[in-house]
Amino acid sequence: MSQLMFRILALCTALLILPARAEPAPDFALTLEGNATTVVQLSREKLVYLDFWASWCGPCRFSFPFMNELHQELGPKGLVVVAVNVDVDPHDAKPFLAKYPADFTIHYDPEGTIAEAYQVPGMPTSYLIRDGEILLRHVGFRKSESDKLKAEVADYLP
Repeated sequence: MSQLMFRILALCTALLILPARAEPAPDFALTLEGNATTVVQLSREKLVYLDFWASWCGPCRFSFPFMNELHQELGPKGLVVVAVNVDVDPHDAKPFLAKYPADFTIHYDPEGTIAEAYQVPGMPTSYLIRDGEILLRHVGFRKSESDKLKAEVADYLP
């Protein structure tokens, strides 16, 4: 019985990091370092780590330091991190960001249209995008798996 439970747990863990079918990334406008762009346009120049988060999301407290680390370590190699906040009131994000500052771009989606276009199943959910295509989707966040996720992201860089 314990062997069966182990296999089920292993399968569930493997499903958290799923290579997405080569499907187009829904496009949206954003400002990056003062310049207007779109996520698809940006993904033609860099590898985009797009994360959906909310101020009430417990695991997001741990994903923000991880994304800062990605930004600092992999940014010079061509990765850009964009985190989309889905709080209905963007002001709800301020206390969270004061406690867990972001070194990367924060974008707000109070109406949930971007999250809906990406069919976000829960918080946090991250997508890796290149050339307008979703390469990877990762649902949830566990500190214990951060090295594995970072290696997965780095594998897509030149």
